[in-house]
Amino acid sequence: MVELTKAQRAHLAADVCRRLSSCVPWGRKLRWAPELNIQAKTYPTVNLFAEVKPSARGVEELREGEYVDSDGGRFRYALRLHRRGQPLETWWGRKTGTVIFDGDIEIPILFERKGPGQPFRTFPWMSLTPAELLTLRPGTRLAKGKVVIAGLGLAHQLIEVGKRRAVTEITVVERSRELVELIMPRAMAVLAEHGREQVRVAGGDAFALLPKLEADVALVDVFPAYGDNREAMAKLRGQCKKIKRMWDWGASDLL
Repeated sequence: MVELTKAQRAHLAADVCRRLSSCVPWGRKLRWAPELNIQAKTYPTVNLFAEVKPSARGVEELREGEYVDSDGGRFRYALRLHRRGQPLETWWGRKTGTVIFDGDIEIPILFERKGPGQPFRTFPWMSLTPAELLTLRPGTRLAKGKVVIAGLGLAHQLIEVGKRRAVTEITVVERSRELVELIMPRAMAVLAEHGREQVRVAGGDAFALLPKLEADVALVDVFPAYGDNREAMAKLRGQCKKIKRMWDWGASDLL
């Protein structure tokens, strides 16, 4: 551990104060930058499980009421309490930066077990951080007509796509039935508030199902890591003759 000098600590404290005083609202026109300073009350995440209490504890230390597990125990939903002024990493392609908020925020987060009967992975399977929301946004903006969403995750993109009036039909492709049973009922309750009553769910592997589907737009978020999906997507595009346009999470790496 590196111990900072008094002058270094003072410099860091002054920098945090500067950033806290320059926070701006989150909005559709907000673009990624190495330094983002956001007003906490404007951050737009949706907690699918209102009964879950926010916590800063690790996944294995969470207490009753601070998480919901899927029926098979593979997935754990929680609400991460992120404190005011604490830097959080962001990224866009190969660029990295940090974001701070001028108040505490609650970040929906999903963990996955290493295997049956094993502990949860400490690194989240998915979490609705600013980096996630900003990198999903370009795909959401493309959605119109018949849309296929490959990869359910925490249903953020599904909900945002469902709000768009230009979207007439949505199909979700997800290979984990356990995840669908955990997330979809709550996501549909949110979508119903926006007048979206029906979403088709197709269970199975996206690479096997997408070539069989017809759509105006397909949004593909099934990769284990961000970016470097060019070869896999090029092959998939060649197989999806009935899908007019395809976007994948990680595409901003090409911009």
